[in-house]
Amino acid sequence: MTTLQIIASAMSDMGLNYAFVEWKGDPVYPYFVGEYQETPSMTEDGLQESTFTLTGFTRGSWLELEEAKEQIEKHFNRGSGKTVIADNGSAVAVFYAHSLVVPTGEAELKRIEINLDVKEWKVI
Repeated sequence: MTTLQIIASAMSDMGLNYAFVEWKGDPVYPYFVGEYQETPSMTEDGLQESTFTLTGFTRGSWLELEEAKEQIEKHFNRGSGKTVIADNGSAVAVFYAHSLVVPTGEAELKRIEINLDVKEWKVI
């Protein structure tokens, strides 16, 4: 299971509206879009690290985004995170890192960014 599958599955399990990179169609608030940024790999053990950002939007209350953040933080908790080991021995671990409220410049639209730390070991 890839990082993208793990996050999509988790968002679905939590009942949170989610799409990778961009939301298509009419928005269903609150909703989240995800994207990632990889860091250069400097290890010999096959470790690839990245930050996965979930950006949430709502035209409702800030509480909607805060409650969704709490769900995500609990699901990918800092202590154990979410770990998956594939049949081929590859592994992915996803952990909650931090969040940031981001101004949108539009009074009704609210936005939050939630960052997840991802560690992935691939068996070749």
